[in-house]
Amino acid sequence: MGTRSIAWGVSLLFVVALGRVALADPKGEITQKSKEAMESYDLMDYDAAKKALGQALASAKKGKLEKDPLVAKVYVNLGIVAFAAGDQDGARAAFAAATAIDPKIQIEAAYKSPDLVKLLDSARNGGGGGASGGGGGTVSEPVDPGVDCSSVKGFQHTIIDTGKGGTALPLEVLVGSDLVPARVSIQYRAKEKPEFTEVKMTKQGSCKYVGKIPGNAMRGSLLFYYVAAYDANNHVIGSKGTSGAPNTMDIEGGENIKAGSDDEDPINGNKKKQAKQKKTAAAETKGGEVTATGTSKPKQQRVYVAIAAGTSAGYVTGTTEANNPVQTCCIGTSLVVLTPELGFNANKQLSIGVMGRIGLPIGANVDPPMAKHSTVAPGGVIRVRYALSPEGEGLRLMGQVGGGVMRNTIKIEGQGSGMDTDIVAQGPLLVGGGIGFTKKLASAVAFVADASVLAGIAVVDKIGTARLNTGVGADLTLGIAFGF
Repeated sequence: MGTRSIAWGVSLLFVVALGRVALADPKGEITQKSKEAMESYDLMDYDAAKKALGQALASAKKGKLEKDPLVAKVYVNLGIVAFAAGDQDGARAAFAAATAIDPKIQIEAAYKSPDLVKLLDSARNGGGGGASGGGGGTVSEPVDPGVDCSSVKGFQHTIIDTGKGGTALPLEVLVGSDLVPARVSIQYRAKEKPEFTEVKMTKQGSCKYVGKIPGNAMRGSLLFYYVAAYDANNHVIGSKGTSGAPNTMDIEGGENIKAGSDDEDPINGNKKKQAKQKKTAAAETKGGEVTATGTSKPKQQRVYVAIAAGTSAGYVTGTTEANNPVQTCCIGTSLVVLTPELGFNANKQLSIGVMGRIGLPIGANVDPPMAKHSTVAPGGVIRVRYALSPEGEGLRLMGQVGGGVMRNTIKIEGQGSGMDTDIVAQGPLLVGGGIGFTKKLASAVAFVADASVLAGIAVVDKIGTARLNTGVGADLTLGIAFGF
């Protein structure tokens, strides 16, 4: 091997060594992530800022730098971001973690405001809760649980770095007499889950709280958690970790645990599983759904039959069925309207139905020369309804189109008594819309009310002996719907 080859080899090794040093520089990574976070903060992208700061804290934990003053700055930045996002409790907890690491830390001039300074001073003086990797104000390092509770101050918890897959993880918290929590709880979530699940802790003695993360949650490679004490107004008064900067736990063997397994209590767990399966089977037999608590929820009725009746009035034009002209009088009535309907609920808000419309224009006394008046006005429309409420009750908008004849009685001018009421027919194309109201009376019974408008359009002049005109009718009906 020549001298030049040796020189190239040495240079390559030197470059690789420099790369490893750079990769092994957690402080540089923390600084870079903090810079990225505050750039996102300046752009008002608070979610991106929280994410970058969380990555910075993860790097600090990996590099064993939880107590480094540089990490205190990360917590201050996290408090600034949380405050801007409206999370004052999270900001207070982050500031408490910062002051636990560096009691003299200050907010940079570029981000300083009177409210932030006041919140930081409050955390410095013991008014905040601890966060991941630190503490806050009056928060001290974890003490022996066997110690006299009179010596416990603030909110204390030993962060757990590692758990066993499929096995419930007990956690303990000590709360001093200087804090008066309404509740103390564990908040945890899997790596792929966006929301935390809460487990309330039980008080033992005067200062100790215990709880556990269930075994079926101990799966995957990582679990995020924090513990917090809340006052009566649901404000955090002490914590180890926050939702924006939770504690990270490695789960040994968790990747081999399947979702939904329950190894923490095989006997009772199987009993609960069997009971839930029975409830599920019973609900499916009845056509229902199963809620998170295992109770059956009534199934939405897909097919329905509605029976409704009401009255109608409308604007009429043209000529009557006795060939009398509609003169100055233009308002006709159909005293009784029946509207049976068969429909299908596509979902809770949308339904499609076929409705029959049967009008009874009672009261006509003028006979045409060759035939009696028809006292029935048959028609049918396809009706589409959309409920404004996601539950399907309350107000509903509708559209309708179909065919048939609408008939209204109308007074004829210049006729003697007993021969002055005639019938005007409209159609055969029926188009319209309206508004309705639905209220459930039982799981498969509902009250329905509809106010609809139909335009009868004379696309032909005559059907049989009926002379057809163009006009508009308004129906008001009330009824009952039955679901199946």
